[in-house]
Amino acid sequence: MLLELNIENFAIIENMKIEFEPGLNVLTGETGSGKSIIIDSLGLVLGQRANKDIIKKGKDRAFIEAVFSSYDEQIKEILSEYGIESGDLIVISKEIRANSPTIARVNNRTVTSSLLSSISSRLIDIFAQHESISLMDNKNQMNLLDDFSPKEQKNLLEDLKNKVNKINELKREYEEKSQLEKNKDREIDILKYQIKEIEDAALTDYDDEGLIDDFNSLNNMTDTIVNLSEAKQLLNESYENSSVGDLLDRVIVNVIEVSKYNKDLKETEEELEDIRFRLSDVASTLDRYSNSLELDEEKLKYLQDRIDLVNNLKLKYGQSVEKINNFYGEASERLGFLQNFEKNLDNLLKEIDKLNKDALDVANKISENRIKTAEILEKKVETEIGKLNIKNARFKIEIKEKELSQDGIDKVEFLIAPNLGQDLMPMSKVASGGEMSRIMLGFKSIIAEKDNIPSLVFDEIDAGISGKTAQIVGNKIKELSKDRQIIVISHLPQIVAIADTHFSIQKDIVDNNTISTIDKLDYEDRVKEVARLIGGMDITEIAINAAKEMIGDANDK
Repeated sequence: MLLELNIENFAIIENMKIEFEPGLNVLTGETGSGKSIIIDSLGLVLGQRANKDIIKKGKDRAFIEAVFSSYDEQIKEILSEYGIESGDLIVISKEIRANSPTIARVNNRTVTSSLLSSISSRLIDIFAQHESISLMDNKNQMNLLDDFSPKEQKNLLEDLKNKVNKINELKREYEEKSQLEKNKDREIDILKYQIKEIEDAALTDYDDEGLIDDFNSLNNMTDTIVNLSEAKQLLNESYENSSVGDLLDRVIVNVIEVSKYNKDLKETEEELEDIRFRLSDVASTLDRYSNSLELDEEKLKYLQDRIDLVNNLKLKYGQSVEKINNFYGEASERLGFLQNFEKNLDNLLKEIDKLNKDALDVANKISENRIKTAEILEKKVETEIGKLNIKNARFKIEIKEKELSQDGIDKVEFLIAPNLGQDLMPMSKVASGGEMSRIMLGFKSIIAEKDNIPSLVFDEIDAGISGKTAQIVGNKIKELSKDRQIIVISHLPQIVAIADTHFSIQKDIVDNNTISTIDKLDYEDRVKEVARLIGGMDITEIAINAAKEMIGDANDK
């Protein structure tokens, strides 16, 4: 249930707080006072796209917050998946900024529009005047029929969508490959050459890095020999005056002499002797390695040629051995297809035919569900609109066959004959504005019963009706409010009088600014407002008495 709606700097609303109650909540006010703006703000906070033009003039942001009580376990599971804590209160807010992106939050956590839509659709349903137009759209009519179909319908539709998308993908592939025949032989020759070139190279991982390392080592062999020779001379041989080994021996002799009388240097003496032995080992290792070196001109040339070959392949087919091998795999697969061109095309056609048959089987199941659901829904709608004073009306859901597509093989159209003796015709061609409002109310009643939505909002559902019909519509809305919260914008006294909670919206001029405000009315103010709706701005005693009678009758029921 919607407990509270807070609005700041939205259109002509500067700061408004509305505390809704259970049952039937009615909003009244003069034309342009801001009634529909309140519903618009609620729609925005629940996920509709925000236009920055709605920010009140002179302000840099608008803020809307809706507080709901909710015991819906599915909503809690959805929020839990996103790490959002939720108790029995859900606070949804939207901040619309003039110079930066709009931010939506649930329980003070920033959320995406898709997440917001997934939970708001289970909290509240808003019926604005333009929605009766959407009911005339055949696509929306089919969606509505599917919503009432068995639970498996959703999975069947998803399965069909995937199958049809795959069929279309395979058809495109078939068309593309069918165009290859005239250039097939030329492409086969090219592919054979490319495949052979890569096969002949017999590439390994060594060709990526090891090859270059070996070439660099062999190519710099002369420098290596010179450097090692000098290192050996420094360590072991007389070089200029003394070798490193000779110098270290002299150091050791001196330390040994000193350590005879200075025991603290004994450890130093041992360390120096260890260094001398290790130095001797290093000298031996360098000597062995130096003697093993040999400049192999033939190998050097082989490595140079191999590098050229590998670089040439990398230039053509990819900048690494892995990418060249990937190209080789794709080329081999392509060659195999072209060499068996007719057979592969035939296999592709068979795959399309099989998938098409599977898709038709799914589409037929979807169609069967629609036909069965249509029979049930027709009776429900006729019953509901009959209660709403469209007597003797006939309602029919026409299902015709069409070519297979993502939504099946059905073309759905809602037909109605509002009056006795009339032929069934598409709703858009027959129903008046008042009839469409009542038909939509009938649908909303059925939908609310099915989906168990706790709050329903009707923005001027009473447009185009009056008198007895208005009373009947009011009674229907009142009946709905026994099991759920209803919020209605209305200008009809027959509906306003039966409200459990009545809000009045006014538009005032303050410091050359137009500001919309709202008040929750007590009994006396309710009487005056209903009287205004009965008699206009000049409220007479007769209008007052009529208002009291209407409110009293409503309270007695």
